[in-house]
Amino acid sequence: MASLVYGTPWLRIRSLPELAPNFLRRRQFSPFYSSRRSFAVVACSSPSNNGGSVRVRFAPSPTGNLHVGGARTALFNYLFARSKGGTFVLRIEDTDLERSTRESEAAVLQDLSWLGLDWDEGPGVGGDFGPYRQSERNALYKQYAEKLLESGQVYRCFCSSEELVKMKEIAKLKQLPPVYTGKWATATDSEIEQELEKGTPFTYRFRVPKEGSLKINDLIRGEVCWNLDTLGDFVVMRSNGQPVYNFCVTVDDATMAISHVIRAEEHLPNTLRQALIYKALEFPMPQFAHVSLILAPDRSKLSKRHGATSVGQYREMGYLPQGMVNYLALLGWGDGTENEFFTLEELVKKFSIERVNKSGAIFDSTKLRWMNGQHLKALPSDKLTKLVGERWKTAGILTDSEGSFVDEAVELLKDGIDLVTDSDKVLLNLLSYPLHATLASPEAKPAVEDKLQEVAASLIAAYDSGEIPSALAEGQGAWQKWVKAFGKSMKRKGKSLFMPLRVLLTGKLHGPEMGTSIVLIHKAGSPGIVVPEAGFVSMEERFKILREIDWEALNKGESVPLESTAALST
Repeated sequence: MASLVYGTPWLRIRSLPELAPNFLRRRQFSPFYSSRRSFAVVACSSPSNNGGSVRVRFAPSPTGNLHVGGARTALFNYLFARSKGGTFVLRIEDTDLERSTRESEAAVLQDLSWLGLDWDEGPGVGGDFGPYRQSERNALYKQYAEKLLESGQVYRCFCSSEELVKMKEIAKLKQLPPVYTGKWATATDSEIEQELEKGTPFTYRFRVPKEGSLKINDLIRGEVCWNLDTLGDFVVMRSNGQPVYNFCVTVDDATMAISHVIRAEEHLPNTLRQALIYKALEFPMPQFAHVSLILAPDRSKLSKRHGATSVGQYREMGYLPQGMVNYLALLGWGDGTENEFFTLEELVKKFSIERVNKSGAIFDSTKLRWMNGQHLKALPSDKLTKLVGERWKTAGILTDSEGSFVDEAVELLKDGIDLVTDSDKVLLNLLSYPLHATLASPEAKPAVEDKLQEVAASLIAAYDSGEIPSALAEGQGAWQKWVKAFGKSMKRKGKSLFMPLRVLLTGKLHGPEMGTSIVLIHKAGSPGIVVPEAGFVSMEERFKILREIDWEALNKGESVPLESTAALST
């Protein structure tokens, strides 16, 4: 019968004294196992620091850019730690020496900092549980590997690569799991010494029970169970002396007193090996929470073929960290209300691991863009203006990033900006004058047929007389007063007045508020506002183009000839 062990995360232990706590051992374990060992256990996750403070970790591999999936995992760890008053640890898993680079590590750190996910312990910060790079912890791994060797819970395996390949082939022919057969699990001291004397390379393999199962209570996925007979004795140290991933992670999490392991569901199968290592080293297990994958719209795993996937790419595209954080938080989590707009501080207050969904979350780039726009518009006016003004100067559109023109342009155009980079397009659109293309479009036909030529002639006369330049120079109020008087003289009002004015003065059928647009276009003509190469068409140049329109051909439905001055409209 199974006995109940209180105060440990393992509720039932039977048949394997070597995996039981010291007070249950009846004898010193012998390194020579029977190959018919068996094991039955139910594991129940519990805090590894015996009810102490919450400690979580994000452990990226510096082999590339920070994927949005990794960023969400980091965010959930950060939110959980902050909501519990705990510690957020950053650990760099750089044991893949061939692919890991300090450049990638620096990029990951930069992306995390940009998102606002400041870590309490880790590279650049330090802490009591360092070092925080796996490549600097090899002595620790070897210490615990030797401990397992001395206790007999791992053994030296001298199998060559060819032998291991052959084992897999035989297993495949017999339709069995491709697990290690345990050739060196029962080797004698003399057999081991012979190989050591010959200098035969060897790995350290962990002894896995042949029978039984293991269960954990995952905080997101609920009860998860594995049969041990599908695993086989696995390697914990390679022949070159380097530890394998599962061994490093277990030793690191235990020695760093990690209480909760929140990670992607693709790591769920690793939990079986790690749980066995925890028990063999008598480490208390942390609580596990495996977050669902982020999926593409076709429900496949999100990858580069679906577009941008790294945090750095979205930063370069003009996304705000606030927008990214808000959107990533909603990929698999919600606060139970209809609200979707959260600041990082609000997320900390609202977040709970119990509300994380175990089903896959669809990455919707359209919604991300919309959400970024909401955060952009929610910025204080001065911050938004500074951000967009700097963008316009950097993009080579304006000569200066601040001033009355920038202030008024941002206020006018902000509703059309979801990304900072969108501001280029909306400003260039305001400064352009595509009159010929507009007049030639079918959509402009009603406006042309509504005696547009007469309005154009009256506008040209008002410009030449100085009325329009004078009104524009005085500002918005004077311009509105002039438009009202012009409408009376033309016996037009409402759409019949404003549509022809918009077409003739902006060169477009649609756009932001017309009066403010016209005044800004006039201001843009002042020296030192717009960079000459930006393609700006000044008010003077617009009226020059208006004078050259062949209205007779246009009214007959013929194509509008593009005069030499029409190049200004592009």
